[in-house]
Amino acid sequence: MDELKKIGNILIKDSEINALKKYDIIVNNYSSIDEVLFQIDLIIDDLTDEEYDELDYIATNLMERKYYMETNK
Repeated sequence: MDELKKIGNILIKDSEINALKKYDIIVNNYSSIDEVLFQIDLIIDDLTDEEYDELDYIATNLMERKYYMETNK
């Protein structure tokens, strides 16, 4: 099962970690979701449609997790 892991302040799935590694984005090197999203943003325009869709999906998931982690209910 692809469960969420906590790496520093980042909640992320193993499958997302592995996908990001393909683009030389090593999650362990970053301390926040914002830093990972920034790295994705730097490369996303230079990708094929399939690669773009993959990273866009991961970025969307990370933004949702960040929202729920930071929102007081």
